[in-house]
Amino acid sequence: VQTLPPQNLSVSLMTSGDFLLTWKAADGSQGLGNALEYEVTYKREWESWEKAASLLLSNTTRCHLSHEDLVPGSSYVARLRARPGQASGFSGPYSEWSTEVSWETPEGGLQPRNLRCLFNGADRLTCSWEVKKAIITSVVFGLFFRATRASAEEECSPVHEKALTHIPYVVQSCEIPVSNSSRQSRYHVSVRAKMEEKVIEAYKNIKVLPPANVSVTVTESQEYELRWIKHTFQYGFIKQRYQVEYWKNNQYGKVSLRKCRSPGFLFAGQMGRMVPLTFI
Repeated sequence: VQTLPPQNLSVSLMTSGDFLLTWKAADGSQGLGNALEYEVTYKREWESWEKAASLLLSNTTRCHLSHEDLVPGSSYVARLRARPGQASGFSGPYSEWSTEVSWETPEGGLQPRNLRCLFNGADRLTCSWEVKKAIITSVVFGLFFRATRASAEEECSPVHEKALTHIPYVVQSCEIPVSNSSRQSRYHVSVRAKMEEKVIEAYKNIKVLPPANVSVTVTESQEYELRWIKHTFQYGFIKQRYQVEYWKNNQYGKVSLRKCRSPGFLFAGQMGRMVPLTFI
């Protein structure tokens, strides 16, 4: 026996923030009474049905989906099919899929979402989570885990990244090596923003204020003297070096470059052929 697909599939938002799917048995299937089994599958719109979550239900025409099992800020779609249950006295394959129903889950802020971990059955626990593309350039997230509650927390590395073209999120993932794969082993994992730490050696990271009161005068020997006032440090043993660039007005591509150690610089000029110069 192969029944017709269920009808009137709909979704409603509950006061708890959960979602309720309801439907009814197809016309002509009522003779089976409540002895129908249903398979409900749901997924985010951009995911393939092969990766959809699946629920098996009996003797009911409703399905409760907790908001904790759904990803915030996502578009979901669901469908279901039916077949005779054992109590009906009949057997047969599932019906065709019903028409689909879709809904939106509320936004969940900028925190990482959809943390999932899958064990390969041997030696590796692969965890993945999603982060908004808008913040991955400014906030770094890491996966932290404990093999037991009593063990020290470790950070998983390296973290891999894959952009999703359908949504404004990036999938990040990391593999945790598993040394004890017994049924009693329990891993505690969390994703959170990492504190970026860096050792700064002050004497290697000095940015001097720019020289002040830059001026140019012509000497008696027809040379140009460029002078300025240097910025003084609290410590006199720190020496300064200067870089002088000069060029004809509107000819920046032909820069002349000179380096010196004292706050003054002489360069030759020719009277009668003086041209406007610009300095930095």
